[in-house]
Amino acid sequence: MALAPNKTLIGITGSIGSGKSTALSIFGELGAVTISSDAIARTFTEPNSPVKTDLVGIFGPEILTNDGTILRSKIAELAFGNESKLKALNELLHPLVRKAFLSFFESQKPNSIVAWEVPLLFETDAHTICDFTVTIYLPKEHNWERVKARGGMDLADFERRTASQMDIEKKKILSDFVVTNDTDREGLKEQIVIIYKEIQKRIQR
Repeated sequence: MALAPNKTLIGITGSIGSGKSTALSIFGELGAVTISSDAIARTFTEPNSPVKTDLVGIFGPEILTNDGTILRSKIAELAFGNESKLKALNELLHPLVRKAFLSFFESQKPNSIVAWEVPLLFETDAHTICDFTVTIYLPKEHNWERVKARGGMDLADFERRTASQMDIEKKKILSDFVVTNDTDREGLKEQIVIIYKEIQKRIQR
């Protein structure tokens, strides 16, 4: 069910390393208002996080430095290594992220096109409030090569995170549009331009 009759919401998803963030920036270049669920979620692991106590309750004091700063990397390590902790983290953050997103969406002008990057678009039923959905696709082995190149994650962590998400082939089936991001940024942009024009055409009917 669409959120508003006078605005358009595009949900963007994909696997880790597929290029979701790059795709989001390209939608922005084409005129869409952009927002990322991951960026919203990061605000809840800032030093003054309103849910710091809840996070410590889930993961323990080891996620804090001596001065009380939250260690995001430690949260990720503990969450993706423990299914029940990951579930508890998601149950804490997803409603907060959704509420913050809805507030952002409501603040946009009439006739806006909003592109929303959501790694767990289908897993959290966020697709049900989107007008269109787009999956950015890369074969799994290419995903790992890109993740490895940018650093900060080992193969075991990559495998755990990938396993925690819906299979990419299923995401492709559920999406309105699929972009194969196997060349470069220009190749990605060419496909997104076609999709964006098609979406504009559909909403003008």
